[in-house]
Amino acid sequence: MVLLNFSFTGENTTGQATFALTQEYKFKNLYLKDIKYNIVNEKLEEIIAKATSGAGLGSIDTTITSPLGVHMDFLDSNDCVLYSLGDGAGETLNTAQNIVGLLPFGNAGKVLADAARVSDPSTMSHSYPYHLIKNRPQTWAVGKTLTFDLYFRDVQTDGLIKDWALMSGTTDAFSDICSIDITLQLE
Repeated sequence: MVLLNFSFTGENTTGQATFALTQEYKFKNLYLKDIKYNIVNEKLEEIIAKATSGAGLGSIDTTITSPLGVHMDFLDSNDCVLYSLGDGAGETLNTAQNIVGLLPFGNAGKVLADAARVSDPSTMSHSYPYHLIKNRPQTWAVGKTLTFDLYFRDVQTDGLIKDWALMSGTTDAFSDICSIDITLQLE
């Protein structure tokens, strides 16, 4: 059993990191062992207010946060396919979308209203293991690159949850206070 750990932060705001292997790995099974992340940004949340009458409350506010996913370029359609429904922008509403190599892993953290604290500093952790490659012999040569891309679903369009989109410099959602650690297990 070999564990590989990949870590990156939002200092470059792209939500993408590429790593080159320094040795060869031969394995038949690949597991996503663990994801630890702190992804908090006001562009990944939306406050929804609902007026209530006769209940003694002026309003009820709730914050919804964006679902998050990680795309792994080394997976193919035999390994991981995310089935998702389209949001109706550019396609028919609820059209099936099959995204190869994308795995949802949680939701963004909530930005705190307290001016003394910019964001919730807690790190979320999801220990799996999640079986990504099943009984298929693989050889990863020295120098092979593994790319991880972070995705999110925008919730800032009238409270709708939009299609999966790449975190990039245009969204600036993976900011310099954000980080992610991904652990893979090879057997």
